[in-house]
Amino acid sequence: MPIRVTRLDPPSSPVLAQFLVQLAANGHPYGNPGEWTPKVLRELPEPRQVFVASDNRTALGLLVLTPGFLETWGAPADLLGGNPLLPLDAHAAAIHTALLLEATAWIERQGEKGLEILLPMGSANWTRDERLDGFLGHLGFKRFYFAMARDLDQLPECDDSALEIAPVASATPEELYVNYSACVAHGEIELVARQTQDERRAYFESLLEDTLGHPGSLALFDDDRLIGFTLVAGWDETAAHLAWIGILPESRRHGYGQRLLYDAMVTCREQGIERMSLYTDASISAKTIYERLGFEPGGALTYRWRASPKRASA
Repeated sequence: MPIRVTRLDPPSSPVLAQFLVQLAANGHPYGNPGEWTPKVLRELPEPRQVFVASDNRTALGLLVLTPGFLETWGAPADLLGGNPLLPLDAHAAAIHTALLLEATAWIERQGEKGLEILLPMGSANWTRDERLDGFLGHLGFKRFYFAMARDLDQLPECDDSALEIAPVASATPEELYVNYSACVAHGEIELVARQTQDERRAYFESLLEDTLGHPGSLALFDDDRLIGFTLVAGWDETAAHLAWIGILPESRRHGYGQRLLYDAMVTCREQGIERMSLYTDASISAKTIYERLGFEPGGALTYRWRASPKRASA
């Protein structure tokens, strides 16, 4: 069956709603107007580009490109899809392939640098993830970020040696920013390492505003010198998100990061918080700390695609 991909121009809300209704009629789970249409029509930022796959008679899949948080590090398009990439049977794979090839070709023609796919995954399923890695890898995508989480009801034992750990508000915002900049300058976290100084400052101030008052946001001192800190945001009264953890490069390999995160988890549990989540780069060494403290993959996966340098700069 031939699959045709069309970019809606303009991607008006009435036309987009019509395609979503068609998808729902075909049993497409994200095509349900009662569930997903409001998100597409009201929450996704402008400008958005909408691609529809069809067999010339009815809609088979939908892909929405919208500017997002990737702007600050040179990949100013985020993919949010009404076309979940599973199940990856031959028919679904053909539809997703057609949509992604058309979208990435359009991105290159616009001179953009890249694209990321954020996939809500629910609980971890490594067999499924390996299939996704293979499918998206064939199209030039690589796994980049993934989510980890753990319940806080039973925490492992941790070294209780005397460390000076206090609420993060014990340090001044400038002390925190200097510490933060020193950590990201080490180069492990690409999201912030590529930011300009102005972008980094604005990003950090926004992050601090959302986390400064949370009980899980803690600072670690060595003889009154700030050597690391956590920033924790509250999803709701029972769930928290580790938005940042960093130890100065020269103070690493002493177990400080593990102890700092452990204290943040204990503090959150004492406040009635039942679960903590985080996002991590697939390549950074902090993964081992998270795994040691019982965090497991699950929640979301992010895949990155980079445009050809020659075509993106043409």
